[in-house]
Amino acid sequence: MRRIVPSVAVLCLGLAGCAGGVPFGARAVSPPETGIRAALLYTTPERAGSSSSGPVSLSLLCNVPDSILTSIAYQSESSVADIDLLSTFSASGGITGVQLSAVSAELQGSFSSYYELKLTGVTKRYVSQEEANAVFSRLVARQGCANAYAGERAARAVYQVRAIYVGDVHFGVKRDAGFSADLTAKLKALEPKIKAQLKRAYNLSFNGTKMVGAVETIPR
Repeated sequence: MRRIVPSVAVLCLGLAGCAGGVPFGARAVSPPETGIRAALLYTTPERAGSSSSGPVSLSLLCNVPDSILTSIAYQSESSVADIDLLSTFSASGGITGVQLSAVSAELQGSFSSYYELKLTGVTKRYVSQEEANAVFSRLVARQGCANAYAGERAARAVYQVRAIYVGDVHFGVKRDAGFSADLTAKLKALEPKIKAQLKRAYNLSFNGTKMVGAVETIPR
């Protein structure tokens, strides 16, 4: 067994179908959001100087003019592994309400025993460190952004996003779990109810809308 496990781990790193945690050096966005862009400045509820590496919620620090947006030199990488959102939600306590109301009353076991919630077709979109520094200098040179930056960073953490991981949210019965036909049918019947609750609670989209599930950040 010890010789098999490393082979499986290496295989999953190269396949988009192997959902794991967030990529090394990244932080989960919980819940996933649309509209987050690499190179821009964001504030969080975290205290200034925080060294947290757990799930993060981001709010745009200041409006960015089109002249800056269109000048940013983005880069992309494809074939990034799927991201397991259930582990992200569990770490932030976000899945508890959905699990209690949609699953526990009708099934035995944990939510993750039956279902998968992941970001699929993930693409990494990023800027170089040099580009990030250049955009940062342009942003804080603008009066409105400079004032917001000075006001926020005294109390809360401010980050510049270096990279985003974008994909489609998938929810469904766990594949290859060996469920009986009856249990599979029961689980599939519950899917619409759970999806609707996830949409309401976390504004998740299951219709192909690209969402950001993880980011790499630079403390500013």
